[in-house]
Order: sequence, then structure tokens, then C-alpha cells
Amino acid sequence: MNEVSIIDKSKVIKIGKEPVVLVPLSLWRKIEDSLENRDALSSQKFLRRIRQARKQAASGKLLYPFR
Repeated sequence: MNEVSIIDKSKVIKIGKEPVVLVPLSLWRKIEDSLENRDALSSQKFLRRIRQARKQAASGKLLYPFR
């Protein structure tokens, strides 16, 4: 989804002096998921743990046994 389609689906209104953007809930959920993914992937601790887990998996050591 590109930025133009997001803007087309939203409506801007003013409440007092502040502009407010209204978007459908389904669109907000997509935006929220994108923000969460971006935050997770920018976390150095998260990325370090992924690298560690990949090294362990490649060496045959599992963090958690599957049952």
C-alpha cells in the first residue's frame, strides 16, 4: 500500500485548532502492524538475539526442544 492510497482513504477534520485524521480501523491496524515491525527491527537487543538464535540453530543446538 502506498502513501497516496492511505491519504485517499483518510479524512482530515479540525477539532479546535488541532487537525485530526480519521482512518478506517482496518487501515489503522495495518499502520499499527507496520510501526510495530519497524520498532522491533530497529531494536539492537532484538536483532542481537535473532543472530544468536540463528547461530545456535546452525550449529545444531536448539534453544527449546520440540515435543
